[in-house]
Amino acid sequence: MSQDRFQTSREVYHRIRWDPRFDAREFVIGYDAHGETMEEMPFGAFAPDGEIPWHRVWYFKRGHEMVWDRRERIDRLSSLTFKTSEEVVSPPPPPPAPTSEAAPRFTPLPLYRYNARANAWIEVEESVSTEVQPAPADLTFATFNVLFDLYDPELLATHRRTAATISLLRSADADVIALQEVTAPFLRALLEKQWVREHYFVSDGPDASTVEPYGQVLLSRYPFASLSQCVFSRDKRIIAGELALPGGSLWVATPHLTSNRDPVRAKARTVQVQALLEWTRSLGDSPDIALVGDFNFGDDAPEVQDFQKAGFVDAWTALRPGDVGYTFDPSRNTLAALMTTSGRRQRLDRVLVRSASGRLVPHEVGLFAEAPLSGPPGPGGDALFASDHFGLSCVLKRGDAPVQAPAPALPRATPRPLTVPLVRQSCLVIVPPEEVWAPIQALRAVHDSKFERWMPHVTLLFPFVPEDSFGEAEALIMEALQGIEPFEVMLSGFGYFEHSSDVTAWLRPDARPHGALEALHAALEKVFPRGEARGREPEFDFTPHLTVGQLPRAPAATIRRTLATWERDWRPIRFEVGDVCLTSKRGDGPFEIRRRVPLGGRPRSGASRSTPPGPSKTGRSSAEEKDVLRTVLSARGEWPSSETRQARQAVVGRLEALCARAGAELLPYGSYLLGTDNAGSDVDAVAVGPASLSLEDFAQALTRLVSDQEGPAAARFVADAALPLVKLSLDGVHFDVSYARRPEGVEPCPPTELLARYGERLDTPGFRSLNGWTDTRELLDSVDHEGAGAERFRTVLRAVRSWAKARGVYSHALGYLGGLSWSVLVAWACTNAPREATRSDSGLLAYFFETFSAWQWPRPVTLTAGTAGYRTSDRRDLMPVVAPALPPRNTARNVSRSTLQVLRDELSRAREVVRRARAEGTEAAWAVLFEPVDLEKELPVRLRVSVEAPSPEAREMASGWVLGHLTALVYRLEADRRLFARPFPNAAPEGPFFIGLSSRDPGGHEALSSRPGSALARTMDEFRASFQEWSHRPPGAVLYLELAPR
Repeated sequence: MSQDRFQTSREVYHRIRWDPRFDAREFVIGYDAHGETMEEMPFGAFAPDGEIPWHRVWYFKRGHEMVWDRRERIDRLSSLTFKTSEEVVSPPPPPPAPTSEAAPRFTPLPLYRYNARANAWIEVEESVSTEVQPAPADLTFATFNVLFDLYDPELLATHRRTAATISLLRSADADVIALQEVTAPFLRALLEKQWVREHYFVSDGPDASTVEPYGQVLLSRYPFASLSQCVFSRDKRIIAGELALPGGSLWVATPHLTSNRDPVRAKARTVQVQALLEWTRSLGDSPDIALVGDFNFGDDAPEVQDFQKAGFVDAWTALRPGDVGYTFDPSRNTLAALMTTSGRRQRLDRVLVRSASGRLVPHEVGLFAEAPLSGPPGPGGDALFASDHFGLSCVLKRGDAPVQAPAPALPRATPRPLTVPLVRQSCLVIVPPEEVWAPIQALRAVHDSKFERWMPHVTLLFPFVPEDSFGEAEALIMEALQGIEPFEVMLSGFGYFEHSSDVTAWLRPDARPHGALEALHAALEKVFPRGEARGREPEFDFTPHLTVGQLPRAPAATIRRTLATWERDWRPIRFEVGDVCLTSKRGDGPFEIRRRVPLGGRPRSGASRSTPPGPSKTGRSSAEEKDVLRTVLSARGEWPSSETRQARQAVVGRLEALCARAGAELLPYGSYLLGTDNAGSDVDAVAVGPASLSLEDFAQALTRLVSDQEGPAAARFVADAALPLVKLSLDGVHFDVSYARRPEGVEPCPPTELLARYGERLDTPGFRSLNGWTDTRELLDSVDHEGAGAERFRTVLRAVRSWAKARGVYSHALGYLGGLSWSVLVAWACTNAPREATRSDSGLLAYFFETFSAWQWPRPVTLTAGTAGYRTSDRRDLMPVVAPALPPRNTARNVSRSTLQVLRDELSRAREVVRRARAEGTEAAWAVLFEPVDLEKELPVRLRVSVEAPSPEAREMASGWVLGHLTALVYRLEADRRLFARPFPNAAPEGPFFIGLSSRDPGGHEALSSRPGSALARTMDEFRASFQEWSHRPPGAVLYLELAPR
């Protein structure tokens, strides 16, 4: 038996947290909650030296495996880390020094790791690199040129790009990250991030000695046994290191070769390439090598052959032959367009692998950071990207036994081309499934003059062969598509083409994997050539697009502003491309589908991601778990029908028109913009108007316009609310419309620009109103670019919202959490959950409740880089859930001592219910989660608050005052520390309102007494007095407070 000392809980915690070989997200902590049973919390939710002391931590588990147990004296942590019977493979010797004094030399570099005790980045001791590491089955590499700001800082919006880039790198979740063009400020911002401090070794520290004026940085989850650099000039170098792993070393180097901007690029690049290849030769043939970085040459450069001759395989061409994979694309990236001198699209960033043993094999490769950043445009007025390059991510499989590396794909025999004359009465297209047409057709019906002639489509080839040749064409297409698998397309943004007389507006189809549409088009064009022999230009630049309309010619800024308005309300649509369609028109009729040819020779599945799937008919699986949960949610009305959604969109469109008549632009936000609204949801919106239109004038005009509408319509202006607004109902849809007035002299502009440039000149209600819209946009951007994705976010948010309403904790006004707060919490779970939890709706929902039932409040929950520094300030910060947009704001400031306890209790109940429901997998088990709270059971003593007034309007107004001041009443009640108050949702808008009162103090019965002079009686009298002093109190309105024992 081992005589080693038994580790303390503190030592185990810090070992799991700081040892890069462990993924802390896999662990849970068991602790004594002063109850009959132990409680558990996710590892990341535990606050060291916080509310739970170390002596109450009883065990650590990874999954279902007990790793450390105080009571049973179990400590298996070391067995998770080290192998006991393997010999440590000696690493190969370091590379010999070059023989020529003039040749570039590799010189040692220190390695840095964050030390929590010292609260600083420190150089790693040499002994760290000698530890045996567990053998990873695969390694993910990411490389990104982050674009320095030395030459054109005013055009690059570096502060925004830095925050976005660091967020993208976190999402890449790579084991090794290679960065180029890193500056000292960027490096220091990166080193401040907790995820970097917790998980990575870094090739440079806060002194930034290798990035002046800019340079490369390597980050690795595994420590380097050695690290060195080869310096060519003040800003050109190679950073290289050795990862000592079981079975042999892995050497990694990140180059940034001289770019085309350098006038002496040919000579300088030759020296750099020779030095890099000489370094790889010096290592011998046995070690595995990965070269990851910005090589600054395209596929037609002679250097490509140099690396091939040296035995390197390009991961991109090995895995995705025929896919261009441009990482520098001026046609798609405005920063690349700004930086380019040639306008050429090129694949500059690469992952090159050499593995003589066949142990290291490219498995997956793709691009990231392809989409423009959310928010206002860049300083030049165009969309802003994180960098002028796209990022490159690659997974390398690593096995103990040699495996066959992927050989370069052999070219397929090209199908013989069909040379019949092309006609404009036929076209080869992709047609989205009909279930996703509705929002596309809504746009086309208004803007597309060819709405009646065409179905929604992405053109592949036009003109095309005549219909009488479709039989022969179908056979050739089927042969050409044998090697092309179905892929996903997302319609997420807008673009346009300019013509002599008008402008064509279109939706951008983004394919996953990247380049799939271009590869499909290239395969088809070989069969149906487009060149000069067919009356076209030989260079045909294919731009995938789905036309939605035509616009009159106008300045580019005006067109972009119009498309930005469309995009603001657009919800991305995903669908699978499973076939291509041969279409034709006969006479004056519309184009119709005549034949479909499946991709990859397989029948089309018909699956679409735009709507929730029905229950699975297969055995139990994560997909079935998801379907059971969605079935229960659908039964609760959480998924409105497409007809209901279209009807609500039409009503919103009507209100937009009324606001325009009143002189303002309507911007819906909240659940409507998130895409999680249902048939009964209110629509939150802000109207933005000119300086000449006051709040009162806008409210009066809108109220009058709504009242004049046919059908059910009503509106009233609530002037004395904390945020003045117009409450209205139009065709059964309820709206809360606030107002923001542009400052004097400010022209119409997007709301993000209005806040960024003129926020200080806005009045407080206008500023707050616009923040509601920007919060929603920031939240959407977070879930679109990180973690589980927007679709899963929406499903889990629907589930959380339905649960919170059923349990009476969905209300900011009552002191719980409102819609924005719950959305932030769900978004946090989506972007921070481990991969296993994001594979199903139920898994992510379980992670949500596991995390927040054990969250160490008042530790803030923040979603964006700009709000990560939020600090609690006063007693209203009991449960800080911070809004995603700046300035940082706690969206849960109404939470009190009592309502915080209610939330904790309900989250703990939900955690247990979800555990059981996932185990049983039945609709009945899931339905328990949404059981309404029992008023009679939960409220033993109730304070009943009600109003009476001479008219329905006056009663509605008085009830609004009560609802707005109910949290103040709760705070007054809680001044007696013996009292516990639970506000309960009112059944009707006009009340009555109930607050459950109880005491957890042995002598608490006195606190529940309302006899004259008691603390409770005084609080009730003070609240009545506040109502009487209300300056806008309707004449004849009376407030009643009654204590009603059960």
